[in-house]
Amino acid sequence: MDTSVRQTPDFANSKSNPSVNNALPTEDPSAGRCAMDFNLPATNKELSPAFLNATECAAWLARAPLANSSLAQPILLRQLGLLHRYDLPLSERLAILEALRRPVCEVQEDAARTFAGRPLPFAPNEQVVLERTLEAWHLLAQGYLRCFAAVCDADNYRAGAMSALLAQRTLSVFADWQVDLCRGEQLPDASYWQKLHQVFSVVEALGIATVAVHDTLRHGSTQTNALAAYAECHLLSTASPYELPARHLAWVARWARRWGAKLILLTAPPEDIRKRAVPLWVDLDSGRPASHAPQADGNGRWLDTTELRKSLLARIAALEKGRAPAELQLGDDVTQPAASQLLQRVQQRWCAGGAARRETRQAASSACRLVAGFEAVHFHLSGRQPFRAPSRDDATLRREREEFETFGERRHSMETDATEGDSPIEDWQIMDDWRVLNESSTGLCIARPLRAGVRVGAGMLIAVNVEGSHRFALANVRWALRGAGDLLLAGIQLFPGEPRPVAVRSIDPGGAASGWRQGFLLPEIAALRQPASLVVAAGTFKLDRRVEVMADYNTRAFKLFRILDRGIEFERCNLFSPD
Repeated sequence: MDTSVRQTPDFANSKSNPSVNNALPTEDPSAGRCAMDFNLPATNKELSPAFLNATECAAWLARAPLANSSLAQPILLRQLGLLHRYDLPLSERLAILEALRRPVCEVQEDAARTFAGRPLPFAPNEQVVLERTLEAWHLLAQGYLRCFAAVCDADNYRAGAMSALLAQRTLSVFADWQVDLCRGEQLPDASYWQKLHQVFSVVEALGIATVAVHDTLRHGSTQTNALAAYAECHLLSTASPYELPARHLAWVARWARRWGAKLILLTAPPEDIRKRAVPLWVDLDSGRPASHAPQADGNGRWLDTTELRKSLLARIAALEKGRAPAELQLGDDVTQPAASQLLQRVQQRWCAGGAARRETRQAASSACRLVAGFEAVHFHLSGRQPFRAPSRDDATLRREREEFETFGERRHSMETDATEGDSPIEDWQIMDDWRVLNESSTGLCIARPLRAGVRVGAGMLIAVNVEGSHRFALANVRWALRGAGDLLLAGIQLFPGEPRPVAVRSIDPGGAASGWRQGFLLPEIAALRQPASLVVAAGTFKLDRRVEVMADYNTRAFKLFRILDRGIEFERCNLFSPD
C-alpha cells in the first residue's frame, strides 16, 4: 500500500518552485567552474528583511520574542521568506543563516509540542502550527541550498570546506524537517526524496561527501559530514517512526543523528554479505527512501550498516548486563526496558533486513465501524451504560447481585437512566465509519476521509466491527497517518477473543484497595495458545500486583505478571489466579 503523502510545503509543488530539474553538476568550459541548477526562485532588491548582515541579525534576534514559540514562529517565518527572495552576497547570506539556525531550531522544537503525539485530524491550532513548522524547514533548507549552489558555481570554486559545510547544513535541515513530518503524522513525499537525492548526487560528484565539518548545534564538538546527514534521513525513514509514540520518536531521531556517521557509502554491494549487516539500498534517480530490497535498474548506492550493527549489539548487550542508558550515550531521558526494546527494533530495521510481517495481509474492501477511546469503548461494549463504580459494601454488592440475577440488565438500565447528572453519549460522538483496505487474522489497515469522524491516534484503544461480524473486537491503533487525497489511514492490531467490559481495582500489599475503574477481560484462546488477559488503564501494571475484577457483580482476585501490549491509555496484561 502506498502511504506517501504531500507535505506542506514541498520542493516540487511549492508556489515559488513549480518544477524540479536534475541538479547534477556540469562543467562550464568558458569559466572553468562547476555550474549548478537547483531551480531556485530568482532574488531581487524589492522587499528587504529586517537585517542585511549577521550583526544586524543578532541585534534583531535579541529583540524578538523567542521564548514564546507561538509569537516567534510567524515572525521568523516572515524573515526567512524575505531573506530567501532578497539578493545578498554569499558571505552575508551564509552568516545570517548561521546566526538564525539555532534560534529557529529551538523555536521549531518548542512549537512541535503543539502537534506531536496528537490524534488525527489535528485541531485547527495544531494544524496551523504544523504548517508553519514545515514551511520554516522548507525555507531554511532553500536558504542553505542557495548558498551551496552559489559556492559551487563561483569562478574560484574548489571542492573544499565551504561547499562541504553547506552540503551538510542543507541535508541536516532535511533530517529535521523529516522528524517534524513524522510528528505531524505524515510521510515525506516523492518530491522530498527527489530533492534530497539530487543534492547528494552533487555532493558525491564533487567528492565532498565525507569532508569533515563542525556542527556544534547538532553534534557538539564531534565532527560530521554530508554523508552522515544524508544517512540520517534514511535511518529515520527505515525506522518507521510514525509507529512510535512521541517520546520514542525523539530517541530514535537522536540516535539516527548520532550514528549516521557510522554508515559507509558503496557503489556496489558488499562482496561477502555473510560477514556484514544487510545494507540499505537507495536509487538516486528515484523519489523513494532507502530500503533493503535493491532493484536491477536505477542509479543505485548501498549504505553499509555493519559498523552501526556492532555498536547497536554492544549497547543491547550492555543494557542486559545492567548498564544505564545514559552511560551508553543513549540520552539522559532514556529509560529501561524501553531502551532495549527500541534498540532491538531499530537494529532489525537498520541492519538486519527490516521487520517481516508475521502474517500476510490480504487486500479487502469491506466496511467497518470503529469506537475510539478507552472510556468510549467501555461505554459502548457495556450496552451504552455509563460506568458507575461498584459499592464496596458487601451487603450492597450481595443485593445488587441478587437484583441482577432476577432482573438482568433492566434494573441497572432503569437506575442509570434515573441517575441525576448522567449525560448519555450519542453514537455519533464515539463511532464512525471506515473502510478496510487490507487485513489479516491479527490486524487491519483501514481508511476514511480525514475530517469525517472522531480523532484517532497511535496508542489508542479502540473497538472495531467489520462488516459481516456480529461483535466488536478490541484493538490497538498501531499507527495513524494523513494519506494522499486527504485520507486518514490507520494500522490496527486486533486483540484475540471477545472483550468483556468489567470493573477493576488494585489491592496494595497492605490490603488497601484503589477505586474501581473500567477494564476489559479477554478470554483464553487455547487453539491460538493465547492466555486470558486483562486490559486496564495505563499505569496500572506492576509485577505480581493483586487486582479484583468484577463482572455481573461477581468478583474474582488475580495477579498481573506480564505486559502483552501497551498504548497511551491502556495496558494489556497476562493474569493468573493466586489460589
